[in-house]
Amino acid sequence: MSTENKKIVENIESLLVNGATTEHCVSVEADSVIKVWVKELTFMEMQEAVKQFVSMSTTGEVDIDMAKYWKYIFIKCIEKTEPEMSKTQMLALKTSAAVKIASLLPQPQDLVLDPLVDGMGE
Repeated sequence: MSTENKKIVENIESLLVNGATTEHCVSVEADSVIKVWVKELTFMEMQEAVKQFVSMSTTGEVDIDMAKYWKYIFIKCIEKTEPEMSKTQMLALKTSAAVKIASLLPQPQDLVLDPLVDGMGE
């Protein structure tokens, strides 16, 4: 991709994760919601997430542990909830509620594929 006619970024702050959270309402029962505040991960935090769930043995065998991934992501990305839940309670949610919250969070395939695909365009 050519850089001709492109300007240099003037404010580096626009490229940084600012620590702000996004509020989401998640329907958990027919007439009830919980609020979940989700923060954006930095690139390095995303790479750390990969280390949490992918391991390779000395023989080259790859092991993927999705439970470790979701535990890391729930703890790292969810800043707070209403009603307030401890980290232990968040990790003990029923599948129906956890799946809805997980849909708001970075997905495992995004962590592995996005940096590779994005880097190929340069």
